[in-house]
Amino acid sequence: MKKILKNTALISILTFSSRVLGVVRDALIAMFFGTTSQSDAFFIAFRPFDLARKLFSEGILSISFVPVFSKTLEKDGHSKAVALVFSFFCFLSLAGILIVLAGIFFAPLIVKIIAPGFVGFSYKYGLTIILFKIMLPYFWLVLITALCMGVLNSLGNFGIPAVAPIVFNLVVIVFTVLISNYFEIPVIGLAIGVTIGGLLQLIIQVPFMIRLGMLKMPLLQFFHPEVLKVMKIMIPCMIGAASYQINIMTATFFASKLDVGSVSFIYYADRLVQFPLALFAVSAAMVFLPEFSRKAVLGQLDEIAALFSNGVKLVFFITIPAMAGLMALNEKIVTFLFGRGAFNDLAIQQTAECLVFLSSGLWAFAGVRLFVTLYYALHSIRIPFYSGIIAIGLNLILCFLFIDSLGLKGLVLSVSISAMAGFVYLFINIPGAINIDKLEIVVSACRSLFLSVIMFFLVKQAAAFILVKESNPFWFGTGVAGCICFGVGFYLGVNILISSPELKLLKKGIIHNKS
Repeated sequence: MKKILKNTALISILTFSSRVLGVVRDALIAMFFGTTSQSDAFFIAFRPFDLARKLFSEGILSISFVPVFSKTLEKDGHSKAVALVFSFFCFLSLAGILIVLAGIFFAPLIVKIIAPGFVGFSYKYGLTIILFKIMLPYFWLVLITALCMGVLNSLGNFGIPAVAPIVFNLVVIVFTVLISNYFEIPVIGLAIGVTIGGLLQLIIQVPFMIRLGMLKMPLLQFFHPEVLKVMKIMIPCMIGAASYQINIMTATFFASKLDVGSVSFIYYADRLVQFPLALFAVSAAMVFLPEFSRKAVLGQLDEIAALFSNGVKLVFFITIPAMAGLMALNEKIVTFLFGRGAFNDLAIQQTAECLVFLSSGLWAFAGVRLFVTLYYALHSIRIPFYSGIIAIGLNLILCFLFIDSLGLKGLVLSVSISAMAGFVYLFINIPGAINIDKLEIVVSACRSLFLSVIMFFLVKQAAAFILVKESNPFWFGTGVAGCICFGVGFYLGVNILISSPELKLLKKGIIHNKS
């Protein structure tokens, strides 16, 4: 557990830096483009590529490739593992190039599918097609970057893959602030920044792949049979691991039929939810996956059960109060981060409302991410696949039902409800070979939820008393930070008083890491 916590802490720190830059990036995009036709067009065009990035870089490729790569490395040695990497690189390159070429030719049809509400608005529709084509090379870059990340993580290098998103965010920030104004349609500069950022985040990983001997061309074996195994499980993995991202994309499709800005409101709310989700759940899952895969190959199932139980409890211990904090300070956080420039009062209100309904499912998003990691490390594909089908199908039904009665809020609420249903299915179907105490996890989560509810009301009252929207931006931001610190202090203070097992586990890991 000591090594797990150490690596998770490293990734969390780097991910935190990346997410802070991501928030800065989004705040600048909000300031420069607001929630206009240009921003809606960009977010619709960017959504498939953002989905691909999260599918492959943060989940799918790692989940389907890493267990096979780890097994090959452990049982067959370094040379066979290199052959597997080379074969998979060739396959991904070919697939990526074909998809990019198809995207160029069929862009108008694709945009009609992903944004049915844009077809009647010629400017927005035409601009979305242009932006989509500009960012198409980013898709190939995402595939190869994800492969490098999976290999480096499997070999114990978690730092460089976690730095890559930082580079991407910096490039997009530069293009947003300094370069986009040179274009007649400024948002085109933003789309170019996305593609160049994707290229640079791949380039920084190449030297480390070379140093580890992973970019050698095998002399005798150009096709590794394990590639077929990876491909066989990749699509089911895609359904199981990325149901949240698919559901957000579905909600965005429906939102394209609503008022101008609706697509942007969902995007900004999702970005705020992604902050704690990526910081804790995704970071933990990235470390757990290669560790679980190695232990599964060695048959150390008891160790997997202990690590997983502790990991889930710690992630819930952090994400549940984070959910309460986002709901309590929804409008204040949106105002502080995005409420300037072209981002007006209506945009603040709509984004804040979306944030409340979307953040209510944060615990389920995190739980699904961790449980799917466990299942795939054990080469169990069926249960996560069914869970994904349940979540995606339910979300589609609820979007149809809620869009007329609840509008935009109904779309994001459907995403949260669907994630909860998917998590429950994963939770009740944990493999019997893994001796995990479900009741212990439930009690731990309920304890965190109880304290988080109290924290929610206290922080809500503190924010109403302290924060005034018309105050100086510096003091308003200080007040938001103060409310967050107050909530964190209360939550941790009560856990210290009651000597919660999760806090003891966290302190134990930190002390071991220092020693």
